[in-house]
Order: sequence, then structure tokens, then C-alpha cells
Amino acid sequence: MMRNWNKNMKKREILEKISGQLIISCQAFEDNPLYGAENTLTMAECARAGGARALRICWPDQVKKIKEHMDLPVIGINKQFREGMCLYDDVFITPDYEAAREMIEAGSDIVALDGTLRNRTAKDLEIMIRRLKTEFPEVPLMADIATIEEGILCEAIGFDILSTTLSGYTRETMGGSGEPDCRLAGELKRRTRCFVNAEGRIWERAQLVRMMEEKPDSVTIGTSVTNPMAITRRFLSAFEECRKAEKE
Repeated sequence: MMRNWNKNMKKREILEKISGQLIISCQAFEDNPLYGAENTLTMAECARAGGARALRICWPDQVKKIKEHMDLPVIGINKQFREGMCLYDDVFITPDYEAAREMIEAGSDIVALDGTLRNRTAKDLEIMIRRLKTEFPEVPLMADIATIEEGILCEAIGFDILSTTLSGYTRETMGGSGEPDCRLAGELKRRTRCFVNAEGRIWERAQLVRMMEEKPDSVTIGTSVTNPMAITRRFLSAFEECRKAEKE
């Protein structure tokens, strides 16, 4: 009994460390010049120097690199892509038990998994979460979701954290305004007892301020901070639209 209590204490301590924090996601894929563990470490060091007190990191090798050099809490994700998959319809964020186990063994303090039911049943998801909670009871599990219904389900099957990460990126929620889903964050706070992380499409200070009105327990920002390639493209698009308007 005491052993389980100690494990629960560790989980609570991890959640306390990220509570009230701005989390910075440091990721780069193979088409990005910043791809690779060394570059991810540099991004993480910049985030820490700027005041970040927690990180979201992709893939086992990059989590290991971060943990070798700093002691900030790390939310680990294991994105897995395959040829022909559709990102709106298929699960790719830590999609199965093995992907989650790899992230835990790499040193992740928290593991984030896809909490949607795309191409799987609620029972499939529940079986995986129960196994992870049994084998790694001290590791908080975060559900990346897109709807309030998914959040309620993920709370029921044992997730510790609900994150708005996938709102706007599933078939059911695509085609919206492109703004952060503040409404979802607020509903999760009102209708569940889980720790709520707000994430997704936060580009501007005003958007962050609006999100904070919903009182999430933490906020995660990634692309608008750590992806110079995407930031450049965004400004270039606006620049070209202005130039086009001048010519008309």
C-alpha cells in the first residue's frame, strides 16, 4: 500500500511542476534544417533561457539528449508516420503501447498519446492505457484530443491530463477559424476533473491572453516559438499578399 502511495506522490509532484507553466514544444521534422537531437537541445536551451519551466519533446533519442543536459520536466511524444497515412484520419502521436514505453524508458516525465478514436475503438484505447498505468503508475499520461466528448472519455479511462492539441487537426474538427480552441479548453475545465493543458495554433500574444481567460492548468506553445521555417513562411505569405494588393 505504501509503495502505491509513493508512486502517486511522484505523479502529483510532476503535475505540480508543470502547473501554472508555459510549456515550450521543441520539435523539427526531417524536412527542417533544425531536425536532430543536437538542434533540439539548442532549442530547449533557448526556451529555458527565456524562462520556460517545462518542455514537450518528440522521439526517444531527443528526450534522452534533453535529459542528459537539463532537469526540466519533459512531456514526451513519439510521432510515427507511415507512407500513405492521412494526418486528419490516422493516429500518429504515440499511437500504441510500444511507442509510449519507448518514451518512458527514454526518460519522459509525462507521456502524451493520441486520445481520439480515429481508426480504433474506445476499448482499444482503454486497454492500452490500463496497461501503461499498471506497468508505469508513476508516469502521468496526457491525452491529445480534439473534442469535449473525447476529453470526457479519456478522463473515464484514466488519463491524467487532457490537452486541446488536436482540435482543428482531425476530420471532425478541420476547417475551422484557425484560431486556438479556447472554448474546448474552457469546457474541459468545467466538465472534467483532469489537469487541462491548452495547446494548438497559439501564434499571437492576444490569443494567449484569450486562452488564459479559460484558466487552463498549463499552456503549450511550439511552432510560433521554435520553428523559424514556419514563422518565415507565415510572414512571407502576408508580405506577398501586401505586395499583390499594391499592384492591383
